[in-house]
Amino acid sequence: MISMSVPAPFLMSCKKRMHMLLGDRSGLGAVEFALLAPVLVVLYMGAVEITVALSVDTRVSRAGNITLDLITQGASTSRAELDMMEDVAASVMAPYTADHIELRYTGIKVDAAGEPKVAWSWGNEVRRPYATGSTADIPDGLKMPNSFYVRGEIINPHDFISTFPFMGSAQVGALNLNETYYMRPRLGAEIDCTDC
Repeated sequence: MISMSVPAPFLMSCKKRMHMLLGDRSGLGAVEFALLAPVLVVLYMGAVEITVALSVDTRVSRAGNITLDLITQGASTSRAELDMMEDVAASVMAPYTADHIELRYTGIKVDAAGEPKVAWSWGNEVRRPYATGSTADIPDGLKMPNSFYVRGEIINPHDFISTFPFMGSAQVGALNLNETYYMRPRLGAEIDCTDC
């Protein structure tokens, strides 16, 4: 067996260099920046995405409310009038896109027993989203006998500005923003849609 001994001056030199290396702080700022920069970029982009999504959601809510308010101001409505609501919603959504906006309006009559039934329905994607005479699902507080409501539903997909490729299968590219409103007729007891 061959025994190799390391000279003491060499060990002292290595030990001294190791202490100098551990005590050297000259590159610490660059290392900290390299570790924190990706986290800061993700936080910044996340804040931008959340801000834009909240702004679009506010516009979606406003568009749904305004269009339903316009419908309930008349004594009756028609398919042509409801078709125009898509343009009204798109103008409220500006400057954000409303290319894939989905609108649904439903006249709901609550009978004397408090059962809500669909009187008429219209949609820009599906012309009759709900069958006439079918039971409507409305909040319990609205089930007052012999009442009438118009339900407005608005759905708008919001595409995110950026994507984060390192998220893998959990990557999200779009968010469906939607609102549902109920309003009573302003003129008369009911609103009829003759050609819906």
